[in-house]
Amino acid sequence: MRRRSLLAAACTALLPARTHARPPEIDVAASNAELFARLRAPGAPLRDWQWIVVHHTAAEWATLEGIDRYHRKRFGDPLGAEYHFVIHNGKKRPAGLVEAARWRYQELATHLFKPENAPASIAICLIGNFEERPLPAPMLGALVDLTAALMRECSIPGERVSTHRVVDDKLTQCPGKHFPRAEYLRRIGAGT
Repeated sequence: MRRRSLLAAACTALLPARTHARPPEIDVAASNAELFARLRAPGAPLRDWQWIVVHHTAAEWATLEGIDRYHRKRFGDPLGAEYHFVIHNGKKRPAGLVEAARWRYQELATHLFKPENAPASIAICLIGNFEERPLPAPMLGALVDLTAALMRECSIPGERVSTHRVVDDKLTQCPGKHFPRAEYLRRIGAGT
């Protein structure tokens, strides 16, 4: 038995050291531009969207895959993530990277307490907790670019772009006290 252990140890020592594979580098600007160019052709026929509502995960280390699994289990929704898009914070995927989630299905999402306040709304989720820290500039830039593209492609006016907290009459802090709402609305041309 001891001989077998020594042999296994010797063989292991001869193997090359394990290297942790780094995820491939992503050109965030090119990836986002490609996604924005396909907004009108998500796969399913484009729904008549009326609103855009911004959320945050309130969790720093989330991924689209993790959100998808959690929402499938928690809400029993076979489509998974209850957001149409997520914007990454740089912890697990590059900061400012936009990924389509529910958008590809063109299905409504259960992301509001009072959906009647923003019917047929597109949910954009920022990964991070902006109740505790400011929104990084790459995320705000990506949010502005995505929102402007959605407004243009879906004919959504600036007065129909909001945040979860505003839409749900302050029943939530989402997307957090550090979310720069006035700057965001100014940059998309929606005023405050």
